[in-house]
Amino acid sequence: MKILLSSLLSIYSILTWSGYEQAPPNFNIENKRAVFVDFISANYEIEYKTSLQVANVVSTIVFKQNEDGYPLFDLTSTPSEVSIDGQETTQSLVSPPGYTTSVRVVNQFVKAGQHTLVVKSRIQNGIRFNTSRRGWYNVSNGFFIRDLRDRMFLEQYLPTNLEYDQYKMRVEAKVSGTQRWHSLFANGKVTKVSNNHYIVDYPDFYTASSVYFHLVPINKFVRWYLKYTSIDGRQIPVTIYSNFRFYNYFLKKKAWKVLAELESDYGPWPHDKLIIYGTGLRGGMEHAGATETSLVSLGHELQHSYFAKGVHPANGNSGWLDEAIASWRDKGHQTHDKPFYHSANLAAHNLYTRKTDKRSYEYGRSFMAYLDYQLKEIGKPGLKDFLREFFHKRKYTTVTTENFKSDLEEYAQMSFKEDFFQYIYGGYQEGKSLNSVEENPHHPELSLEELLSII
Repeated sequence: MKILLSSLLSIYSILTWSGYEQAPPNFNIENKRAVFVDFISANYEIEYKTSLQVANVVSTIVFKQNEDGYPLFDLTSTPSEVSIDGQETTQSLVSPPGYTTSVRVVNQFVKAGQHTLVVKSRIQNGIRFNTSRRGWYNVSNGFFIRDLRDRMFLEQYLPTNLEYDQYKMRVEAKVSGTQRWHSLFANGKVTKVSNNHYIVDYPDFYTASSVYFHLVPINKFVRWYLKYTSIDGRQIPVTIYSNFRFYNYFLKKKAWKVLAELESDYGPWPHDKLIIYGTGLRGGMEHAGATETSLVSLGHELQHSYFAKGVHPANGNSGWLDEAIASWRDKGHQTHDKPFYHSANLAAHNLYTRKTDKRSYEYGRSFMAYLDYQLKEIGKPGLKDFLREFFHKRKYTTVTTENFKSDLEEYAQMSFKEDFFQYIYGGYQEGKSLNSVEENPHHPELSLEELLSII
C-alpha cells in the first residue's frame, strides 16, 4: 500500500511541475500591465570567443502568458538585443511594488497565449579568460549561485524566469579561437560534440536555482569519476574534483557516509548524478544533485539535494524552509519544547522577495526542533518522519511556506496556525534583531572576487 501511495504521489508531483500558480501578482508600470509568464523551454547558445575574451549568448525562450500585457523575465546584465515573435523591441529594468527587487520587462504589448522571446547578451559574471604557457587561450566559467542576496541565481548569467517557474533548459556551449581543450561539469545530460563543444539538456523540473554549469580547461583539477550504489539499486555516477587528490579522498569518504544517512532518512538519492566540487575551507552552495563546497559544509549541501533542489522553494519567502531543515540536521536533529526566540518574520516579507532571510539557519533550526517536540508530544515519530512524507509528496515541485504548513497540519491532525503566526510570520515582534544573527558557516555571502577565486 505504501509503495502504491508513493507512486501516486510521484505521479502527482510530475503532473504539477511548473509552479506558475505560485508566481507573484502582476503589476502596473505607468499604466502598463507587467505580466509574469510561464517559461516552457529555454535554449541558450553560448560562444566563448577566447581571443576576444567575450562570451556571447543567444537565448530563445518559449513562454505562455495568461493575461494581456508586457511580459517579464530577468537578466542582471543588460541585453544587447531583444525580439518577441520575430519583432525587434526593447526592454527595461523595473521594480515591482515595494522595491525589494528588479526584473526586466519587454516593451512590447502581447496578447495572452504562447510567444517566443529571443535575447542576445554577454556573460559578464563568473567568467575568466587566461593564456596558457604555450600561448593558447582558455576560459573558465562557473554558474555559481547564492541565496542570501537578491538576483544571484541563473539570472547572473543567462535570461531566466523567477524561482517559481520550472522549465526545460538546453545549453549549447562552444569555445572558439583556441586549440586548448575544455571540460564541462554539469548536472544535466551532457553531450560532447567535440573537445570544445558541449550540449547540456537539463531536467524540466529545474528552476533558476537548480542549474550547475562549470566550464574549465581540460587539465584543471584532479578529477575522480566514481559510482555510488543507491538503496534502490541504481549506480549513481559521482564526479568529485578539486585541486588536490587528498581532498578528493576526504570528500568521497564523507559523501558516502552522508548519502547513506540521507537515503535512510528520506529515500533514494533524487537525482541522476552527483557532482562535488571541493573549493576550500569554508562555505558552499547547493545545486540540484551538485555542489561547490568545503569539506565542512558537504553534509549540509547534500541535504539540500532533497530540500531545496528536490523540493524547491517557490520564492524568497519559502527559502527559510530548506535552510532550517539542513541546519536542524547540522545540529543533530535537536528537540526543544519551544524556540529560543520570541518572534521573527522569516516568511512574510514583500511578495516579490527573492532572497532567503539570514535568520533561517539559527532561527529556522530552532523552530524545526520545536516542531519535532510538538509531534513527539502527540505520539508521532517526530519531524523527520513528516519530512520524509513531505518530500515524497512534493518531490520535484516548487513549494511555499503555506504548502509546508498545510501538509504538516494534515500529517499531525492539528493546527499550527498560531506557531507559524508567531515564529515564522513575525506576529509578535520582539527578541533578537537581525543584526544579532550568527554568521552562517555554509552559505557565506562571498564577494565577486571570492567567487572568481573558485572558478
